[in-house]
Amino acid sequence: MSVKRVLGLVMIGFIVMLVACGGKYSDLVKVNTEFVNAMDEYVTGMEKASSGKEMAKVINRYADKMEKLAPRLKEMRDKYPELEKTKTVPEELKPIEEKAQALQQKMAASFMNMMKYMGDPDVQAAQQRLQTAMMGMK
Repeated sequence: MSVKRVLGLVMIGFIVMLVACGGKYSDLVKVNTEFVNAMDEYVTGMEKASSGKEMAKVINRYADKMEKLAPRLKEMRDKYPELEKTKTVPEELKPIEEKAQALQQKMAASFMNMMKYMGDPDVQAAQQRLQTAMMGMK
């Protein structure tokens, strides 16, 4: 086999490896995308809930997701501590950052709806469960 052919195969292998591995933050992008999508569903559900029972269901569904996501988010924070110290968001994280910021604005209105049902014992229990799930990020 010629040297050119070997180098060509090595280059193809290198390119395939780069594409398969993704960027530096590809794992963080994946986890953050799951988190933002879960938050989007949560905010939308809180906006639409019209009873304590519905609100509790929305909160519990989000808690289900956070029980799985929180440890993975903590793992990413521990893996990339440099991101907490910088004010610049890496290019591959910008789309997720923008979506998260847009959701924060929607969240205020959805919390106002949730406040109507905070006296409901099911909502209180669901809220406590969510707080426990969120502790997995610490």
